[in-house]
Amino acid sequence: MVAVMEKIRVFVLDDHEIVRNGLRQTLARHDDIEVVGEAGLAAEALRRIPALHPHVAVLDGRLPDGSGIDVCREIRSALPGVACLILTSYDDDEALFSAIMAGAAGYVLKEIRGNDLVGAIRTVASGQSLLAPSVTRRVLERLRDGPHEDPAMATLNQ
Repeated sequence: MVAVMEKIRVFVLDDHEIVRNGLRQTLARHDDIEVVGEAGLAAEALRRIPALHPHVAVLDGRLPDGSGIDVCREIRSALPGVACLILTSYDDDEALFSAIMAGAAGYVLKEIRGNDLVGAIRTVASGQSLLAPSVTRRVLERLRDGPHEDPAMATLNQ
């Protein structure tokens, strides 16, 4: 959690340089946020994040050498104070639930507007959780409906 008046230290992980540049420029317009580092690969992020001590890690969902979800799991295990925000273009239930189980504080789609992403970063930096509105409904439905059993597994139990 970020103390009052302290800048929110953000690390950006995305395999597309243009996305990292756009995120850095968007975040630079806000006095309360500082991008302290970035990476294009999961392995690179896992080396840099512990040394940079960000408050928030904005992590791309899918990467050439892994996923932001895997990075989140490892970072949260070693540095539980880092809030992981998954920023992905994939509106995928399995990735969403994997992110939640990995300890992600937030999950948003890349269609998000710049100011809304800034708000999401502030939200997770303050210790709260955030899901994109488009995925929240599916999370609630899945929780209400309970786990779905694979029909192939059901026949094994007979």
